[in-house]
Amino acid sequence: MKKFLKIYKKISGETQNIYNLTNESFSQVICCRASYIFTTFFIILNLSPNLLTFLNFSISVLMGLLIMTGSEKFFDFGIILYFVYRVLDFSDGGVARFNKNSTFFGRFIDGLADIFLNAFFLLALAIFSLKFLNSFTLMFLGALSAILATFDSFIYDKYSALVRWSNEENKKKTKPYIKRTFLPKFPKIYNDVFSFSILLLFFLPKSGETFFVVCIIIFCVFLLSFAQNFLTHLFFARNNLGFPAKVKNSAKELKKSKK
Repeated sequence: MKKFLKIYKKISGETQNIYNLTNESFSQVICCRASYIFTTFFIILNLSPNLLTFLNFSISVLMGLLIMTGSEKFFDFGIILYFVYRVLDFSDGGVARFNKNSTFFGRFIDGLADIFLNAFFLLALAIFSLKFLNSFTLMFLGALSAILATFDSFIYDKYSALVRWSNEENKKKTKPYIKRTFLPKFPKIYNDVFSFSILLLFFLPKSGETFFVVCIIIFCVFLLSFAQNFLTHLFFARNNLGFPAKVKNSAKELKKSKK
């Protein structure tokens, strides 16, 4: 028991400095706090961070399959698994920080799992809407949201990679990420509205008008988030990436790489 409490105290102290209301949404902070007890157990069981990431990925797959059945009972189980994922999503990083074995591969697969979670949930909700509510409107909005959810992360990563590349070639110091510096409150608001809307789906009658409206809100939040993300990065890319770029794989570079 002493060992458990010692690990728990250390994890909570370290994590609170990283995930707090200053830089994260309210729903993210709540999920983070809820993860402490699970992270402590995983550390005691000596589970690797990457194993936890793959376990969480499996949870997201099961979540999507349950929702896509079109059954009310399975739908509720799927919503529960969605929040289980959100809580455990902090555990792999917590274990890695505690054991001091964080890797870029771990960050890579963790990011992929998060992208898959959002896209798969939106697609599953769209299919449920078609099967249970016979709504082609929700099906269309959900499918579109699922597609754009994957492009959302692509825009972040592509802009970041090109800014770093430009900084290296042109000796600049442009910040590769603008998410936390330009309109930082908006992503937090989107995240909270999205999270609490999903939680509301669990308690609502699945055949009522309110359920339909909440689904619309969920899809529109993602569409709005994508629109802001796309236009913001396009604007900053125009201003920050207008520097000269070397030709890819030039003859000189190929000769150097061969040497």
